[in-house]
Amino acid sequence: MQTRPPLRSAQSPPVTAPLATGEAARLRDVAERAGVSVSTVSRALSGDSRISTPTRELVQEVATSMGYVPDMVARSLSLRRTSTVGLIVEDLRNPFYADLARGVEEVLTAAGYSYFLAHSHGDTARQRVVAERLVERRVDALLVTVPYAPEVLKLRRVPVVTFDRIAGQVHATTDHVAGAKLAVSHLVEQGYERIGLLYGRPDYLPVAARITGYRDALKLAGRHASGSLEVRCADLSFEAADEGARRLVDAGADAIFAINDVMAAGALGAVVKTGRRVPDDVGVIGYDDTPIAAWPFLNLSSVAQSTAEMGMAAARLALEMIDGKHPDSVLLEPRLVVRGSSTRKGPRSGRLEPIA
Repeated sequence: MQTRPPLRSAQSPPVTAPLATGEAARLRDVAERAGVSVSTVSRALSGDSRISTPTRELVQEVATSMGYVPDMVARSLSLRRTSTVGLIVEDLRNPFYADLARGVEEVLTAAGYSYFLAHSHGDTARQRVVAERLVERRVDALLVTVPYAPEVLKLRRVPVVTFDRIAGQVHATTDHVAGAKLAVSHLVEQGYERIGLLYGRPDYLPVAARITGYRDALKLAGRHASGSLEVRCADLSFEAADEGARRLVDAGADAIFAINDVMAAGALGAVVKTGRRVPDDVGVIGYDDTPIAAWPFLNLSSVAQSTAEMGMAAARLALEMIDGKHPDSVLLEPRLVVRGSSTRKGPRSGRLEPIA
């Protein structure tokens, strides 16, 4: 009667006789070489707690020495999961989304997941098509950062986590009303009287929340929002902000709260080109505290919203939903980062002078 080879300890060196040239190691090959069953190898490599530590270490050592690569297609068919998540963003030119994706990737990679990154260009129809294609690829969940998240929610075939506060929907986001209040209150404290708002895409939920925060902060300061000091741009771009900022300056604004850092950078450049000094004549503050805000020639005050942390939180929520759980949404607190573009009072590290 043939007997199975005795199980070696994890300290024993595995047999490493090579397979035929070009032949990929299979689960069965690893099992034969380790002296265990195929099911034991499968469980050991998936981290099953029923497998003892010595056995798991032995199987992993043998699998590594043989160059074994798991068959993810077979695994996904078995588990009915693909270990992939779809991330839909609006505009990859905005560094905000790069930070967000970095946080998402950190959590998903640690959990053994990959992700597809899709770009909607802010187009509703395109977003719906992109979301459907990701679902067709059998992603296990979707993370949605774009303004039209409700369009994706209509799919309802996979768990969805949004980066906007939507009633009844799991989300990971920042308290944008509070963030805008921080920015405007800071400008008030610095002695600015006519604080303008530069924005685009009011249909984008975070933008709408920041507009509300701007108006609330003015009301708390005993001031009234003026239509001439609220300029809506065609989009959230640097170029659109340049033209919008000139209109605010012409309307007598002595400070500008821009809805994001890209627009704030455009506004700052436009102010200097009009012959004004920043921050003495016109203060400028942005939102997101992306890397461009800290560039020495911008020195831009901004509202930070822990973007990478938000991405990490959203990824964790998605993983919990994939496992059938019902997690609570995450609301992150913003913080004010003061630099030279808005500090009339006290020390400041620099100012921008008008262009001759």
